[in-house]
Amino acid sequence: MDLRPTDLPLLVSLDTLLELKNVTRAAQRLHMSQPALSSQLARLRVLFKDPLLTPSETGRGMVATPMALALEAPLRDAIGRLSLLGKHGNAFEPSTAEITFRIAGSAYAFATLAASLVCRVHACGNPAIGLSFVHVAGQAALEAFENGDIDVLLDGAHAIHPSLRMRRLSDDRYVMAQRHGHPRGSLPPALEEYCALQHVQLVHSPGNDVIDVELQALGLTRQVAVTAANHGMLLDILAHTDMVATVPACLLTAAAEAEVAHFELPFALPDAALAMAWHRRSDGHTAHRWLRECVLAVAEATSSGPGWPAAHAHATSCQPPASRG
Repeated sequence: MDLRPTDLPLLVSLDTLLELKNVTRAAQRLHMSQPALSSQLARLRVLFKDPLLTPSETGRGMVATPMALALEAPLRDAIGRLSLLGKHGNAFEPSTAEITFRIAGSAYAFATLAASLVCRVHACGNPAIGLSFVHVAGQAALEAFENGDIDVLLDGAHAIHPSLRMRRLSDDRYVMAQRHGHPRGSLPPALEEYCALQHVQLVHSPGNDVIDVELQALGLTRQVAVTAANHGMLLDILAHTDMVATVPACLLTAAAEAEVAHFELPFALPDAALAMAWHRRSDGHTAHRWLRECVLAVAEATSSGPGWPAAHAHATSCQPPASRG
């Protein structure tokens, strides 16, 4: 293939065409006319010696050829790498950088780490470093990585797509939480009782599907009455209703324990390990590596287990570290 520097914009057009498989929609996204994009597609067919996209038999859109399908993943990865360099370069100095990191994750992950991470990032004294938190998980997270829409994902380890790089951040276990004075009493629940109770769950929690799958394997189901938008709402609902929740133990901080009690579950669940994931193309990028180091430092300070609430309170302090002279 004879690809000249002036042909590089054609690859961006090809990436968009392969994603949308529609010349009209691709032209709209690329802010160019349909005839101009059709001309580029003709040039691409000559370069690759392949039709790349052919009309669909249904008359709707186009179908990628085997060569086009083989090109799709490496092309998107290459464009993502170039976009990353174009946005941030590979030189990074925390005290002077101007960058906004986009962090995806579950409500559980954000409740555990977000406040501490904000303080850790801004401890460098540079307000030009921004953090944008978005609720994205599962297949949507993988697509967001491939499109360059997110930089890091914080989620349950079992929910991370195997194609992504992953670092385990913490170990934890699921427990059942209820308000103090709950009419069912203060003993651990039996399995039948657990299923008969009304449950509130946390939106986008990696444990939601795991719980239901494990119960289905036992021939049982539970009653999910409410899905809470965030950790604070879930705790408030628990404190003022007779609902129960199955949550990672680390969410029940010292403050939460004043409102709710927790018990071991009457059935086995995988652990509630939290993990960080990122796309392989950002492995060596200095800005992204710095962000990942910040996440790791925060996770170590807020690791679950005995003493976690105190460690968490310390980690979320935004006061600069004391001088060591």
